[in-house]
Amino acid sequence: MRAVDDSGSKYAAVLRILRVWKQLPESDVSRMLHDLFLVTDDFREMEDQGLLTMTFAGDEYMIAPTALGRIWLEQYESEGEKHGIS
Repeated sequence: MRAVDDSGSKYAAVLRILRVWKQLPESDVSRMLHDLFLVTDDFREMEDQGLLTMTFAGDEYMIAPTALGRIWLEQYESEGEKHGIS
């Protein structure tokens, strides 16, 4: 049997926060979404997929959405509406 990790809901939660705040330090995003237990590798994975950018500033990463990330979130939310998922 194969375990399936659907990161879509995690990605959507991060991108929703960034939609409001535009750019935040990694620690703030993790704190706001404490129930998801986000670590730097989660954000790196999203950056590798082109959904956000990570820029080192001071002593931590600043995280901002990309155009692709905003489009991805719109599609994710519209798919959820089609299936009755929020």
